[in-house]
Amino acid sequence: HGLYAPKGTPAPVLKKINDALKLALKDPDFIKKEEGLGAVVVNDKRVEPAEHKKFVQSEVARFGPVIKAAGIYVD
Repeated sequence: HGLYAPKGTPAPVLKKINDALKLALKDPDFIKKEEGLGAVVVNDKRVEPAEHKKFVQSEVARFGPVIKAAGIYVD
């Protein structure tokens, strides 16, 4: 799933968290605060766990080779 929760978290709990996230992502005050911190708030299909996972995997595939070629590593 695309939510960052401990493995084995029950599906109803994940759904409740995701529903709350989707609601927050529509709140103008939340959006303004996040954008003030430099975040880009999305409210498209990536808010669904399976779609978020696909997005993250595509970004890893896209940037992984570039990062490896540059020799950049996380300590």
